[in-house]
Amino acid sequence: MAKKKKRRKLKKSVKIVLLVLVVFIGYSVYSKLSSGENSVIDKVKDELKQSPKITLNYEKIYLAIGEKKAVTANISDVIWSSDDETIASVENGNIKGLKAGNTKVQVAANGGKATLEVIVTDLIVKPAINNNKDFLTCKRYNDAESNLLEELLEYRIKEAGMNTRAGAVAAARFLSLEFPYRITYFLENGRLITNGVRTYADGEGRYYHKGLYLNEKKFKDLKANSYGPAIWGCELYNAVTYKNTRNGLDCSGYVSWALYNAGFDVGDGGAGINESIDNDLDDLGEKIPATKASIDSGKVKVGDLIGRYGHIGIIIGIDSEYIYIAEALDDDLHVLSVKPENINRNWTYIELMDKVYKEDGNLTNMW
Repeated sequence: MAKKKKRRKLKKSVKIVLLVLVVFIGYSVYSKLSSGENSVIDKVKDELKQSPKITLNYEKIYLAIGEKKAVTANISDVIWSSDDETIASVENGNIKGLKAGNTKVQVAANGGKATLEVIVTDLIVKPAINNNKDFLTCKRYNDAESNLLEELLEYRIKEAGMNTRAGAVAAARFLSLEFPYRITYFLENGRLITNGVRTYADGEGRYYHKGLYLNEKKFKDLKANSYGPAIWGCELYNAVTYKNTRNGLDCSGYVSWALYNAGFDVGDGGAGINESIDNDLDDLGEKIPATKASIDSGKVKVGDLIGRYGHIGIIIGIDSEYIYIAEALDDDLHVLSVKPENINRNWTYIELMDKVYKEDGNLTNMW
């Protein structure tokens, strides 16, 4: 009996000791959790802080060889790296295309990561005025290359802002500055809206459709043709000159193409050769005289049209010295650098396009 009592007392003592230990450990854990110093909660918080969600202002970028683009992250002090530094280099978010190919740029900070797809291509060049480029030849591009060029065009327009002034400027700049070949000037065989001037034709000196007229798949977009179809760079009989020349764009064909690809369906009208017709490009906006005073007034922006009787171009750049005008005329599509004091030598009016564009988008005066 005495031994049994001792065992009961011992078990009771052990239980009391265990209970005290449990209380003591619980209190200790509680103290650590509530103390705010090296607590489990703080460690979890620290781990969460160390793995931030990183977002970039681009998911994918396209670069010409030698072109640079600045990409930004939503947090500072991130580490940038390129999966293939022979294709694209990166330093503090400044990415440069080095050779044609696809790679990825990695962004990391405290356990958080983000990835950017980078496509470097030799199908475009850095935007620059070069009126001595080779002419586009017939069937220069295969389907895959044509598709990528269309992606590039759409990317530029969306980056600037679809349905904005900047989008129209981006389209106009793409074909006149970034596209590596000159598009031939072609006296049109006819326009979609005939205006009683030409026969009903489409894609012959004019191409009022989305994308670039570089492969024969585009023929399905045409509404009617006269002597074609023939994509840009391929020979086509011209009913005005009575000879075969490379198909390309006339002045209003180029301007209306740029507007249409930026989201402005203004109608496939001409440059204003007939004053009795009110659906030509020279009827879109408010006309002011093409003078230095008009330019100095601050009303004129890139994206505004500029013209004279029977001819029209688009302003694609303005700096402290020049107005840069893209036009299809004479032999090709090219860019003019004109001093404001000389603007009235060859141009009659500037057409302010605010009512058409309504929004500026990511507008830049220069490329």
